[in-house]
Amino acid sequence: MNAPFPAPPRRDDFKARFTSAEFLALVDSGAFADMKLELVRGELERMNTPGTTHGFLQARITLLIGVALIERPEYIVYGEVGIDLGNDTVRGCDAAIATVLPTEGRRLRPDEVLLVVEIADETLSRDLGAKAADYAAAGIPEYWVIDARGNAVTVMTDPRADGYAARHIVRFGEPLAVPGTGATITL
Repeated sequence: MNAPFPAPPRRDDFKARFTSAEFLALVDSGAFADMKLELVRGELERMNTPGTTHGFLQARITLLIGVALIERPEYIVYGEVGIDLGNDTVRGCDAAIATVLPTEGRRLRPDEVLLVVEIADETLSRDLGAKAADYAAAGIPEYWVIDARGNAVTVMTDPRADGYAARHIVRFGEPLAVPGTGATITL
């Protein structure tokens, strides 16, 4: 009599999952040199190639925050930087305020970040949803999502394990308080 066939492997058994350390080693080796990727709960996610509106807003917000920080040399503004959220998630953001100077090949850690900024031209639901949840769970104190189509910024504060407890909208043309300073900027 023949033995029964073993059960086929589950679909999830075919996925390659990475830790943050493995992913960053691959990135640093040049394995993904021609791709923009994030590591989200162990899986690779492609990021969109930014368009001109995104690029304009990214340059503008980075410049405005940089000017606001001129009297606060302990803070550094970054444009497009990776944040190692630990274990199996590495997110890339469009701008950030941090407390550490750049070091080659190193990503920021959540405890070094005061503010993360994402510019949403085509990614609004992801930026307000999954990314907000990840940044809040990591304890990043403030998170802005700039809605390029809606001409508004969603400001999120009071991070909790299940998301940001406080959210409010600042329309373009209204003052936006820069964390860690008494300054405001206007988009």
